[in-house]
This record gives sequence, structure tokens and C-alpha cells, in this order.
Amino acid sequence: MYDPKSPSLMLLLLLLLAFATNTFGYKTIIDVLSEDARFERLIGCLQRTRLVPEFNRLEAGTFFAPDNAAFEMFEGKITKELLLYHLLPAPMAGQDFYQGQVLESKLVQPDLLGEEHPGQRIKMTKEGRLGKGRGKVYVNGVEITESDIAVNNQTYIHAIGEILQPPRSIVDTLLDNEPLYNLLDKVNITQILKERRPFTVFVSREEALGSFKSTEKAYLTSDYGLDDLGLLLKYTVIEQPIYAADFLGGNSTYKTLSGESVDISVSRDGTISVNGKSIIQSDILAANGVIHRLEESIVPATLSFNPRKYLYGLNNTKFVSLMDRYNLAHYLDNKEAVKYTFLVPKNEDTRDESISEELKQAWLSYHILSEPRLPNQLSDHQLVNTEFHSTQLNGVSQKLPVYVDTGTNTLSRSIRFLHSRVLEDPEYVHGNVIYQLSESLELPGDVISTLAVDLDLSTFIASLYVSETANEIKETKGITLFAPSNTAFESLGLVAQYLMHPAAKSRLRNVLQYHVVKGMLYREDMAQGFRELPTLVGNQTKLRIGPSPDKKDIFVGPPSPNTRSGTVKQTDLLIGNGVVHKLDMVQFPMDFQINSFDLLVGIEASTMLEVLKKANMLNLLNETDAVVLVPSNRAFGRIDLDALLKNQYEVERLAKLHFVPMQWQDRWNGGGGHSLLTTYADYTEYPTLLSDRDAVIFEESETRLAIHVKGQPKAGVAVVRGMGRTFGRASGGVLLIDEVLIPVRRGIFGLPWGWSIAVITLICIASTSFLGIAAYFGYKLYKRRRLGYQPIAE
Repeated sequence: MYDPKSPSLMLLLLLLLAFATNTFGYKTIIDVLSEDARFERLIGCLQRTRLVPEFNRLEAGTFFAPDNAAFEMFEGKITKELLLYHLLPAPMAGQDFYQGQVLESKLVQPDLLGEEHPGQRIKMTKEGRLGKGRGKVYVNGVEITESDIAVNNQTYIHAIGEILQPPRSIVDTLLDNEPLYNLLDKVNITQILKERRPFTVFVSREEALGSFKSTEKAYLTSDYGLDDLGLLLKYTVIEQPIYAADFLGGNSTYKTLSGESVDISVSRDGTISVNGKSIIQSDILAANGVIHRLEESIVPATLSFNPRKYLYGLNNTKFVSLMDRYNLAHYLDNKEAVKYTFLVPKNEDTRDESISEELKQAWLSYHILSEPRLPNQLSDHQLVNTEFHSTQLNGVSQKLPVYVDTGTNTLSRSIRFLHSRVLEDPEYVHGNVIYQLSESLELPGDVISTLAVDLDLSTFIASLYVSETANEIKETKGITLFAPSNTAFESLGLVAQYLMHPAAKSRLRNVLQYHVVKGMLYREDMAQGFRELPTLVGNQTKLRIGPSPDKKDIFVGPPSPNTRSGTVKQTDLLIGNGVVHKLDMVQFPMDFQINSFDLLVGIEASTMLEVLKKANMLNLLNETDAVVLVPSNRAFGRIDLDALLKNQYEVERLAKLHFVPMQWQDRWNGGGGHSLLTTYADYTEYPTLLSDRDAVIFEESETRLAIHVKGQPKAGVAVVRGMGRTFGRASGGVLLIDEVLIPVRRGIFGLPWGWSIAVITLICIASTSFLGIAAYFGYKLYKRRRLGYQPIAE
């Protein structure tokens, strides 16, 4: 008898059952599908595509079986390749699927995925609980409606409600992102991705070039940026298929199509990062590889930007072309520690046609500042250094003036470089600054062309030509010129007239040279403190230059403390060989001399000179501290000059009457008209060289200075039409008057003849009266005595 619970007997029964199942009860996928009415359409398609024998030979596998409804919804052609894409070569039960799982199908498209694992991939996703055996399961986004339809222990069927579509190619997939596709196509990377070999592509969730600034994007998408765009996009392509599961834990490196490598890391929580940018969507399947979506774009280390690329992005291509042509490309391709500021006009405003060939390099250099200047580092009337190092400045950097409005908002205030406005906010690239300008800058011109446009300097310009000093000043390198204004020359009065006279050419040249300092002094330099600097007159002939205590004014004058200094009224007018400052007073060297004779020559007072010569008084013009009253030639025309010159006595008296022994009065201005007097002293009497009694009276008012002879009627008043002081040993000057002063004619007692006659008449009347009275009383006495009258004695 046998024991039915014997272990050996139980083992034998199990072996027999397994044998019977394999021999008589073995089923294939075709068997199971044929028994289920849901898959009638599927069976028909398998038969038509002659896949039934292959399915029957399958010893192990997994089949995602579309039901009849799936075929009804499908509009495409059912092919053998399409059905093979539903078949996996390995058994996968429903509990084996997990989120993000990528599996290899039986569909092989030669070369597209390489030789080791050539089958097209499908991707499993889950909803709800993502672990194995839990939640809804999807294959390529299609829900599995029934899992684990039994076939045998090595084969599984999972029913699905839609037909799975094999992945499109990478290029076709990227077509969904048209901007990115167009960029790839622009640099012919799409042609590479169409090749029959596998790739991995990293794309960003943002726009194709979203991590770049607008200027950088403009450059990369321009014809000038194609190489860099290609470098950038090739850096996102690896020439092998790498799915998320292939990334090893920790860090790994993969070489990209650009030749550079990307670093891929997998954190403990499974997060995958490429160059530190997280993959937010992995394993976007493609027929010839896989696409991974990143949170941000990855950029190769070799892709960098410089001023050249930014200028291309700003479409300042003409400026770049000129920089290349005139050997200044190193500024644009700058990789040094030194940074610059670029002042760049737009293409249509880059007017180089008027610039001579020999000046174009200098002109372009003038558009480059020697250091980066942010808007908040610019102030009104500031001077900044440029990269134009002029030989006319002895190699020193030429300055560029900056003008800023008074607004307090540094981001919105208006900025001008010279006459050119800044159009937009500046661009910044690796420490360099770029400003776009409304027009090209102009190089500082020579002294004549620069100052000629200022009408307030017209006298100074004329004096340069009269003295033949213009070329000397233009050709002297590195100068500071103090240019007196028209008012400054007008205040000299007759002195200015003399200096412009041909006879004074050498002296005028001396005066102008005295206004030129060797070396360049800008306002900020002059405000530092007083200094004495040599002039063009000579190293020993110096100007003293320095600020007022509050540093608001700059004073310029001879070193002597007893001389009057001028005040700088306008600073920092740039010229090609230096800088100009406008001065309100003409300055004279300490040894400069002008006497009264010179002034008479300057005003061409020929008649007065003739009178003085006749009176033997010309020598007094050179030595005497006196103010000479000089009637104009027209004034002499109103008297009988011939008769005067024939009378030596009268000539001398008239000449001496016009010499006033006195020093020049500082309150007298040198000009004429309303600016004649700085202050006035009403009526003042001054003796003349003729005598103390033959005095002249100065009638000073706000509007005029008039002179008349004491004792003469006021009808003979002479008005001063011009004046000028002397320089040197004598401290006098000349007053040009419009009338000849006539000496008072003296009679008895030194009185004028009219008074003399009056006095004589009075004396005669008094004498006659006295004699008459005396005669009367004498007659009375005589008559009484003749009549015998005797006085009665007491």
C-alpha cells in the first residue's frame, strides 16, 4: 500500500503534471488571442503580415495587444513593423512595470539605435502609485486595460486600447519645437541628425536661446554668429543613445558633437543633472535616439562673448568692419584684464567718408574710452580719457567731454559724449561697456577751426593772424592756451588798437605767446593748487595759475603779486594739440612795455604827434608818468591848425595843456561807451603840465568821462572816446578825446583877458571916482578960503 502523503510520491506527481502541461497544454500568444473575441482584428493583421509563425516560435516575450476598438480608431496602415513594435523579447508581468521604464521592442530599424540594442524603445509610465505592481500603467501614454493575460510562464499579454506608434526620428520630433528646429537647421545640424546612427539630444524647456540676453541672441542668430551657434547646438548632442537608466550613479562624462564634454550626475534621490542643469523630462523617445528636456540650456565653456560679438548683435557692423580695416581688431577681441568703453554709432550714423585715411585710425580710437564707464560714473562736464594717443599731445591720451543732465535718476538721465547722445541703456560684456550713439564723434580740430565758431573769440583769432602766431600755436605739441575773450580785448581799449597795428606785431606775438603754457592743464588740474609754468615766450617767462579758496574760480596772471590776474570763464575747450580756456582779461609778461608814444601810433594820432613834435615834447611820451589827452585827427580839423603850428608859443601851451601829470586810475576801464568807468568820482580837478592854474576838470559819470578846461565855458567839453594805459617804466596812459582843449588866454595879473579887462576897468572906475571925490572936496576947501571964511575960535 502506498501513502498518498509520501513526499517522494508528491514530487513524482508534480513532475508528471509539468510534463503533461508542456506536452499537451502549451499555448502561444496566437492561441490566446484567437480565443478572445476582443482581438479578432489583431489576429487578422498578424495573419496578413505573416507574423503568426514568428509569434508561435516565440519562447518568451511580452505583447501589448490592441483590441478591436483600437484598430477601428487607427487610420494608418498596419504593417509588420508596426505590430513588432508591440512585442518585447522578454517576459514582463504587470507587476514588473515602473515609472519611466524604457524597454526594447522587437522592432529593429537597422543602424538607427546601433548594434548592441537595436530594438526601438517603448516607455512605461504610471499613474497613482508609481512603484512596481501599483497604479495605472501606460505604455507610450496608452493605458493598459488588462494586464497579465495568461499565455505561459514565459509570455505575457497586456491589452491596450490604442495602437502604439513607433517613435519618430529626432529631427521629426524636434519639428514640434519650430524655433529650435530652425536654429538647428541654420547650422546644418539637422542634416547630421538625419544620418542613420543614434544620438542623444538635450533641449531646454525655455525658448531655444532663452538663457541669453537679447544682444547675444541677435548675434547668435546673425550670419556672424553661425559658428558659435553651431558650437552651442552641437554641445547638446551626444553621438550615442543614452537613456536615463544608462546614467550611472555619481558623475560621468560624455563627449558631445562639438568635441567638448558634458558632466552628468545622478543624485541619491535619482535626480539627473547635466552640467548642473536638472533633467525635468527624460527619455523622449525617437527612432534614432532619445531626447532629454532640461530646466535650462547648457552652454559650452568655449562659448564666450566679447565686444565684437555684442556689436554684431547690436548691428553695428560698419563700425566693426572699420575697426578691422584699420588694425584695431584687438580692442574688439579683447581677452586682457584691461577693459574699455565703446562709443558706437549705428550703421547709418557712422559717417567716415569725411575722415581722411591717415586720421581714420585715430578717429576710431577716439570712440574707445580707456576704462569702463558706467552711467553712474559719468558727470556733467567731465573729461574722460580715450584710446587716441595723439602725437600732437606727445603721446598723451586725448580727452573726451561728457555732458549729463541734472536729473537725479542715473538710469534715465540724458548723457552726451561731445555732441552725440546716448540712445539706449548701455550693454555690458565681460567688464566692457558699450554705448550706442546718435552720431559719430569728431576729433578735436586745430585751434583756429575750433575757436573760429565762437564769436566771442573773434578778436583773439584775428590777433593770431595779425601777429603770424597761428601756425606756431597750431604746431606746438601739448599746450594749454588761455584765450582772451572779445571783452578782454575791448577792456584794453587803445592798447588793443596798438597791438593790432603793424608796428606792434612783435609785441602782439609776445603777448599771445604768453597765453600759451607748455603742457596740458585741464580744469581739474588747475583746481589742485597754484603753480607757475613756463610759456611759449620762454622758460623764464611764466604764468601763475591756480584756484580761488572755494575752487569755483581759476585765476591766471603773472607771478608778481602786484599784477591783476584774469579769471577763467570757460574751461576745457579741446583742440588737437591741447586744451583752451577762455579768459576775461589779457595778460602781459612782467617785462612788457608800451608807452604813450606807442599808443598814439596805434590810434594813428598823426596830428597830435605833429603838435608834440613842434612843441619838442615827443620825449615826454616815453618817460613821463602822465595821462596824455589826445584829440582825434577830426577834432584838430575843427581848429586853425596851420596858424597854431606857426605860433611856437601857442603850440607849446596847447601841448602842455594836454599833459596831466598823474598816474593811471585803475577805476578807468579801457573800453568806451557805457563800460568806460568801473567806478566814477563826479568832478575832479587836475593840474596840467602848462601850470597849476591851467587845470582840467574830469567830469565822471556812469555813461561817460568828459573833460573841460578850468575857466573855459562848458561848451568846450571834450568827451573821452577811448583810453589805454601804458606798461613798463611809466604809469600813465592816453585818453582819446573828441575836442581840442584850448588854453585860457592870460592877461594882467595872470588872469584871462576878459577878467583882466574887467579888473582894469574896475580899477579905472575906482581911480576916477576917487580923484573926482578928492577934487570935489579940494575945490570946496579952496573956495571957502578964497571967500575969507575963518573958523571961529573957541
